[in-house]
Amino acid sequence: MSTAAPFANMITLGVQDFQRERDFYQALGWPIAFDSDDFVAFELRGALLTLFPLEKLAADSRARPEVGQGGIRFSMIISVSTPEEVDQLADRVVAAGAVLTKPPVEAEFFEGRDAYFSDPEGNFWEIAYAPADNPVVIASRRAAGFD
Repeated sequence: MSTAAPFANMITLGVQDFQRERDFYQALGWPIAFDSDDFVAFELRGALLTLFPLEKLAADSRARPEVGQGGIRFSMIISVSTPEEVDQLADRVVAAGAVLTKPPVEAEFFEGRDAYFSDPEGNFWEIAYAPADNPVVIASRRAAGFD
């Protein structure tokens, strides 16, 4: 058995309103790698975001569906290359139907700029810019095979 770090580059969101969520991510202009009646995969640089109806995800995993209580439980980070891209992507997600929970500002916990939004079902995303010498940026680029 290998002790190397696993290759984990697919994120699946179990969604309650599949069509609304599909429409939201399509409105962002993210390329679709696969699309069917109940599963869609969007290509991101270095990862795939997939959507699957929550009840089917629960059945597939043999787990109880969690519909959430309206607060943040996790966030996924979209890394951008410049501070201006934080603002530009924030504008795009709002136009597509997201709720901006933190408008673009200078980051509080790292050097850079960030914003937070939630999609129509309350899944949270952070849009973040950090300088190239940030250790997390270095590690994420290495993990994605960019460096």
